Amino acid sequence: MGTARGMVFPTSALARTAPRAGEHDIVVVGAPVAATRLASMFLVGLPSAFALPLVLVLGGASGRDRDRLVALQAHCALPVHLVDDKDPILPARIHLAPADYHLLVEEDHFALSTEAPLRGARPSIDVLFESVADAFGARAVCILLGVDEDATGDGRAGAARVRARGGLVIVENPATAAVDAREPTGQEPPAATVLHLSEIAPFVSTLCEWEVT
Repeated sequence: MGTARGMVFPTSALARTAPRAGEHDIVVVGAPVAATRLASMFLVGLPSAFALPLVLVLGGASGRDRDRLVALQAHCALPVHLVDDKDPILPARIHLAPADYHLLVEEDHFALSTEAPLRGARPSIDVLFESVADAFGARAVCILLGVDEDATGDGRAGAARVRARGGLVIVENPATAAVDAREPTGQEPPAATVLHLSEIAPFVSTLCEWEVT
């Protein structure tokens, strides 16, 4: 079994079939600000042809938006844009949540909120994940990075809502990387797909394979 900060996932989740292209409309990624390095490493693996909108929130980030944007862009073939209130959700780019605001996803645009921090974090990973679950349901993919590095606003509740609405949940868990994958034996699919960090970008890239020429 793989464990990530209180969450237990079957190691057989590593063998789960990659999602088919066209089944999902948005990818949201959450990492505590202390795990920004992991977010950068994930972005490096995305191809320039990645066609879906990708939303990134660094939980608990404050100030220095410009520095973060420049640092992330240096690791990414896709354009990185800092989100403003009411911005449209556009494909083929990274939408970065600004510091000190909660970021929410509507059907076709973003909303910023100055509501109180959630469990000490604003922006909160949970707030973003829960909003995308409500807006996109089964068409959403959420990726949780660095869950062992910081417990503040770590996205577990939001990921649970995405899963409950039929979306795909991917958790980065280095502890599972060396475990041999086996076919699932139960009737129900695993609660989350647990992958080594280096496996996540290739896995997610299959979502828009049909766009790549």
